[in-house]
Amino acid sequence: MTSTATSSRRDEVLLDVQDLVIEFETEAGVVRAVDGVSFQVRAGHTLGIVGESGCGKSVTALSILRLLPRPMGRIAGGRILFRGEDLVTAPDERIHKVRTGEIGMIFQEPMTALNPVHRIGRQLSEAFLLHQDISPRTALERSIAVLGHVGIPSPELRVSEYPHQLSGGMRQRVVIAMALACRPAIVIADEPTTALDVTIQAQILELMKQLQDEMGMSIILITHDLGVIAETCDDVLVMYAGRVAEQGTARGIFGQPSHPYTRGLLESIPRLEYPRKTMLRTIEGMVPSLMDLPAGCRFNNRCRHAQERCRDAAPGLERVGSGHDVGCHRWRELPAWQEPVA
Repeated sequence: MTSTATSSRRDEVLLDVQDLVIEFETEAGVVRAVDGVSFQVRAGHTLGIVGESGCGKSVTALSILRLLPRPMGRIAGGRILFRGEDLVTAPDERIHKVRTGEIGMIFQEPMTALNPVHRIGRQLSEAFLLHQDISPRTALERSIAVLGHVGIPSPELRVSEYPHQLSGGMRQRVVIAMALACRPAIVIADEPTTALDVTIQAQILELMKQLQDEMGMSIILITHDLGVIAETCDDVLVMYAGRVAEQGTARGIFGQPSHPYTRGLLESIPRLEYPRKTMLRTIEGMVPSLMDLPAGCRFNNRCRHAQERCRDAAPGLERVGSGHDVGCHRWRELPAWQEPVA
């Protein structure tokens, strides 16, 4: 297998998303699901994109590979530079080669990512045959090898089975194997552990970290779980209602969260108080509908620190520290952050 991941120098910017705007045509009109989002992915690093459901995480990920549903969804503005090449304007033939060959994707639900009527071996072999000039026999041999690499026992038997014959954790390992088949430079993992139990979640995350160390690939990890972000990510992008609330290194975000929304997410992580009580703080209110967004800062109707200026004008991103930006009018006025104590 040829490697595109290991050819990149660590810390090199592989993906540079600039002012991304994504819109959807609906019966009620045009909805802007992502509004001016920018971020970078460095070689060998993991970027975590976090936020509540509906904030635009998955849509952002799908847009990188131009997988938005057509004709409703479209990239209405911005650039997606992969090694300097703009994927927004690249021809379809080029995007077809980028998918799995250079940027792989691990979808949220393995049963929808795998074709239920085709054997595992056939589905994996297609990934090799699509991007490499090899025989079907060689493709099957490589499929068996990559299944073993992701920890599936007796891979020579599993290639003859159908997705429904595998457990949820094994199906997710197959999806990971398909994403890694051609050793891509970047893997996008959209909620890769959502449908799995806690034990299997930990195994999948450990597997991804192990494969990253071995292959040198970058990962974009999309999740709503800040605990997972803290354990696995180098950089963090916090999204709210289609915009960037805060972004920076994991150390900066967790050590000095500066947006009230980021602080609310951190405070809502369950903490056990000895011996029997569990404390669970919540962010009041609901994420606004994209059809009825509040003026100004989109978080103002849920923020206890909001003032008139927060309702009048949308904040731009301001620099908090090295590589750490926040979109809040009042971040300098907030009390010093203290880790919640149960």
